[in-house]
Amino acid sequence: MDLEVGRNASGVLYALGGASGGLTCYMDRGYLCFEYNMMIIERYRAKSAEAIAPGKHTIVVETTLKSPKPGAPADIVLSVDGKQVARTLAKITVPGAFTASESLDVGVDLGSSVSRDYAERRPFKFDGRSGP
Repeated sequence: MDLEVGRNASGVLYALGGASGGLTCYMDRGYLCFEYNMMIIERYRAKSAEAIAPGKHTIVVETTLKSPKPGAPADIVLSVDGKQVARTLAKITVPGAFTASESLDVGVDLGSSVSRDYAERRPFKFDGRSGP
């Protein structure tokens, strides 16, 4: 995802699912964050160690399942401009769909919030620009 951020950028880059389960990638006061909400049972989070500098960047979230079995663990790596900035291990993944009533949202998290970290700020609209 290509984006342009200002100082202390905040808001959802994308969210899939909702409070009962989903995943989200967002900026919070300049930090790049990711959460895999495994049906409320487990929450796996990653956050960049440093704030992302203002300007144009390419963000990549790479998810690698450890096996083809349903529910397999997954490595999740966040990169900015080709440099790894955070990672987490989802010890178990959802073997099917997160929800039938929530959707994929870009630039905002509509409906119920995937992450409790920004639930009180919902829909937590991204304050930067995304696109090519």
